[in-house]
Amino acid sequence: MTASTPEQDEARRTAEEGPAGSRQVRRRLTFGVAGDLADMPAALSPWQRAYEAWRAAGLVWGHGAPPRERAPKAASLNAVRLGSPTESAGAPGPRPAKAKPPKPAKPPKPAPVPRRAAKAKPDPDDVLVAGPPKPKPAPAMRAGLSRRLRVRGAVGAGVLAVAGGVIVVAAQGDGGPDGPRVPAPIAADALFAPDPEAAADGLVQDLTTVASAGTAVVAAGTEGDGVPGRERARFLVSADAGRTWSVAAPRTAGGAAPPAGEVPRLLSGGDGRWVALGRSPGGGVVAWTSEDAKTWTRRPVTAGFTPSDQVTDLTRTGRGFVAVGASGGRAVAWSSADGRAWQRAEGGLTGILGLDRVAASGNVVLAHGTYSRKITAKRGKKKVTRTVRAGGIWRSADGGRTWALVTVPQTQGSYGATKGLTAGPGGFATVREGRRTTGRKKNRRTTRFGVLFTSPDGQTWRVASRFGGAGIDRFDGTPSGLAVIVRGAKGGHTVLRSADGRTWQPGGSIPAPVESSGLTVAGGRVAVTGRQGDDAYLFGVDLRTVPGAVHPERSIGSLTPAPGLTVAVGSTNGGAAVWTAPDGRSWTRAQFPGTGGRLADAVRGDRGWLAVGRVSGTSPGPLALTSQDGLAWQKAPFPGGPPPVAAAVGPSGYVAVGTGVAWRSSDLRAWRRAALDGAPADVTATGRNLVAVGGRGKAAAAWTSPDGAAWKPAKLPPGLTAPLTQVAAKGGTLVAIAGDAPDGAAVLVSTDAGATWTRRVLGPGLTATAVAPTPRGFAVAAVANGRAAVLTSRDGTAWRRLDVPGLAGDGAQKLTALTTVGPDLLATGTSAETPILWRAPVPE
Repeated sequence: MTASTPEQDEARRTAEEGPAGSRQVRRRLTFGVAGDLADMPAALSPWQRAYEAWRAAGLVWGHGAPPRERAPKAASLNAVRLGSPTESAGAPGPRPAKAKPPKPAKPPKPAPVPRRAAKAKPDPDDVLVAGPPKPKPAPAMRAGLSRRLRVRGAVGAGVLAVAGGVIVVAAQGDGGPDGPRVPAPIAADALFAPDPEAAADGLVQDLTTVASAGTAVVAAGTEGDGVPGRERARFLVSADAGRTWSVAAPRTAGGAAPPAGEVPRLLSGGDGRWVALGRSPGGGVVAWTSEDAKTWTRRPVTAGFTPSDQVTDLTRTGRGFVAVGASGGRAVAWSSADGRAWQRAEGGLTGILGLDRVAASGNVVLAHGTYSRKITAKRGKKKVTRTVRAGGIWRSADGGRTWALVTVPQTQGSYGATKGLTAGPGGFATVREGRRTTGRKKNRRTTRFGVLFTSPDGQTWRVASRFGGAGIDRFDGTPSGLAVIVRGAKGGHTVLRSADGRTWQPGGSIPAPVESSGLTVAGGRVAVTGRQGDDAYLFGVDLRTVPGAVHPERSIGSLTPAPGLTVAVGSTNGGAAVWTAPDGRSWTRAQFPGTGGRLADAVRGDRGWLAVGRVSGTSPGPLALTSQDGLAWQKAPFPGGPPPVAAAVGPSGYVAVGTGVAWRSSDLRAWRRAALDGAPADVTATGRNLVAVGGRGKAAAAWTSPDGAAWKPAKLPPGLTAPLTQVAAKGGTLVAIAGDAPDGAAVLVSTDAGATWTRRVLGPGLTATAVAPTPRGFAVAAVANGRAAVLTSRDGTAWRRLDVPGLAGDGAQKLTALTTVGPDLLATGTSAETPILWRAPVPE
């Protein structure tokens, strides 16, 4: 016996009031009963509610009106109108005006194409919804008619729902000409709510550099959860000299989100070309390029740089870009026309140990660095010669190919090395510390200040002005002005600015806790970047007012279904979080004492629920929560050591794994430790044993164990270039996914409970993000060129790909946690840093 809800009874009664599938019945189901389904989440869109009402009434969700008497084929082809389906589009349109049947054509002559039939008035009760894929139109038709059919088909690819005077179009996708339609995900920001009592956002932000050209200003940095290697590059852009700002998320050339762990350190641009340079976690140089400073593309640099190179500064020249640095104790310069292809130059820098600053005016380039020189001094009656490191400025007039040393005088009380180097108003500029001592004995007083030197061509230098301050922290500028940050009282800093290099005015103060990292001048306004604690700092700007610049940390590590309940675990605002849903749709945040950290996985066994993860801090430790019903959670004791990253329930009870170790428990109270040679990322249970996957160093690895006490490495096939990240089991068959591979996402399949494995490739350009067993086999979530996809397979060998609509626009978009709830696939992920929830029937 199948139970039904009052809303379903009402839907069926509505369907029985008239002929099955009549327009009046369908209209009421769409705009009447659909609005009263009380058990539907409020987040569902009008078309989703209508779909549920149709399904409850037993009607097919399809295009247009129910079938009527067919019109002649030629007439139906000519009766096409935008917004009304036709026979050739998969459903008949309004009945055309009555006309006499055409006479049969004579055998020797082909039948002429009839003229367009008279347009029929639209039925006001008609309801148009998206339905199954339409058959291809007949091949013989006029070009103009063909175009109208294509327009109609484009409209039919969406859902047109009219409710309360609002037209909502929801895109529908399919897996190809013969594939089933796949529903789009829904925004889940309100479903997976952050901690309402949190005092911080839980993210670590840093702005590492800033540059400007004219009134365009770009600040770059990173944002992450504080774990090194997991931060992501961020760009803030202003077109009005820093008055208003917006967020520009970088993308790869294929449109996907760039890899984590890449930090932009240097930035320069102008005249339609911008470049940022940084390093990847593996030590290689990474570039980001832009034509308008608003959209940024991440580009791996494959030539010109080596892993041992240290790139220290970057500037825009009249011909492109010049970067400077060092490698192996020798200075190096690199040049590029567009920021993508770089040429290395070392020949003209003989004797220079390294370059740390660079500036350009047209094609004249100046670079500051250090070199070795010998000095001779008298010690008693002897002369002693020794080698010291000295600072200097070198000039290049050919874009950085050849260099010559220039001299900046020591005068006007200046001393020490120059600080900062820029192309400012009227030419090049740099500064030195200065001091003057007056008085004698008790009246002796030393005054500290800064001295500005300028040069019209980079060859001859003179003192332009002096400015106050107890020490120079940072100096920079552009042709629109100069700025300097000087140290003040009690650890604070003061900004001074000058439009001409001769007179200086106070430009504001910077709080003592701020660590500045960049300085520029745009349109007479000063921009300073840095970091204040765990938050990014932008001089004079409250980043909370910039849309998308500050948002709460939120991640969902795993989805775990159980009869009558689905549990999601992760973190928000830097603290552990648990959400539950009885149906996988309506989610509630579980309440428990605040625990800083992150949950990575959850499982349910005979003794209740277990969630594992790590506590926050510079040295994160294990974190475990337990629950009897999945609703009320409490912190549980767990052995010390590395944080557990995954858990499973096997033949001998609960098992958790972490780097180099596995733990097992039968009652969630007493835990026993076992060694595991490697860094597992996931663990699962088959019908007779446990299987863990991960890596050993940079190589993929897998282990098997009958009870969690002793783990045996499994032999994997060759060709894997990254550790395994997740594994799923269905009986004795397992599917494990790996990270990036040159030929696409790699999948390992085992049919003997993990003893032997076979490698499969899902497809070029794919990156697998999650895997789960389904009632019909397995499903893998992946990302391809910025578009999320789901692939399904019965046995892990032959895979069928379904593109998920709604995930192909701007922003980092992917599905990161995947499971099944009854007959449906359920997934969570992100779209432009906003949580999403996706649910669809498991494909047959």
